[in-house]
Amino acid sequence: MFGSQTTKVQWRPEAGRWVTLMAVAFGLTVVITRLYLMASGYPKIGGATYHIAHALFGGLLLVISCLLLLLSSGRTAMVWAALLAGVGLGLFIDEVGKFITANNNYFFPLAAPIIYLAFLLVVAVARYTARRRGETPELVLAAVITEIGQSIGDEISTARRDLLRTELAGIDPGRCGPQQGVLVTALTTYLDEVPCDTEPPVGHRLAALGGRLERALLPLPVLRTGLIAVMIAHAAWSLLRLILGAVVIAGWHSHWHELDRMLDITSGHGWKSLTGLGIAAVGQVVVVAGFGAAAVVWLRGRTDLGVRLGIWSDVVSLTVVNVLASYFSQFLTVFTALAEALLLWLLLRYRIRRARAVDQPKKAAASS
Repeated sequence: MFGSQTTKVQWRPEAGRWVTLMAVAFGLTVVITRLYLMASGYPKIGGATYHIAHALFGGLLLVISCLLLLLSSGRTAMVWAALLAGVGLGLFIDEVGKFITANNNYFFPLAAPIIYLAFLLVVAVARYTARRRGETPELVLAAVITEIGQSIGDEISTARRDLLRTELAGIDPGRCGPQQGVLVTALTTYLDEVPCDTEPPVGHRLAALGGRLERALLPLPVLRTGLIAVMIAHAAWSLLRLILGAVVIAGWHSHWHELDRMLDITSGHGWKSLTGLGIAAVGQVVVVAGFGAAAVVWLRGRTDLGVRLGIWSDVVSLTVVNVLASYFSQFLTVFTALAEALLLWLLLRYRIRRARAVDQPKKAAASS
């Protein structure tokens, strides 16, 4: 019955958006902090006696974020809480190398994989919460109440009101108690009478502008050609990294001592075990085979399979190969991960746009 489900977790209506905003702020903070410190020569704040680490500022921002969530329920507070939480987490975890070593080694090689894994975990939570779980009537009703409560006293957009009304209309009266049915009716009446902002919000206008620019600058045939070329190049790059890994295992030494220091698996600065290098090599094999197969089957007309193989190959590279590669080459891995994240987004956008292009003629034929 309706009342028996009250112990289930109730996600916020826009939980996925808030956690995604936090993840973006987290990733950008780590990258910007590391680049700034490298460019400024790693300055020390505090003089000869004290060292005020930026992890302290990160902790302060995390506390402020928690206070915003505890003291306010408005949408503006949620935006600032997500941003401050991401920045605070980035500043805090950037110094994880100091926390896991006896000599407070900020540059400890294991720090980069830990930071990268933490970022992937936040992204995974964002993707999980973006999809509403447990669509029981009380969870839908609780989400609508939360959303309406955040907009009390303000106008809401017409699109948001229509979405909330659709969610209320989807609640099955047979699964609700009489009190909840009355509440659904009251909320529907409120949404019918609440003032609405007929002007699309700035975010929607920017999204519409972005969509028009995307269609003008990257029509589907051009995007298709570019994605296939990038996947072929990525397969070649991954194969090169695989060969370099095999060279490292074979014990090859170059004439450049810096390169040897980075690649030497026997030193404290490079790979510390053949196990990790072996896992990375297996991941590279999967990526090379996946991107190569994706490009081939896509060129042969099997678009859906090609896009799907490309997406999964990119995910393997982002979540497995880069974690291990960041152990000895964190900055190169950052730029590689950014490029792969862009490739993943473009593959997903291509799949969405292609599905819309295929459905439009069907909808037009059905309506006629």
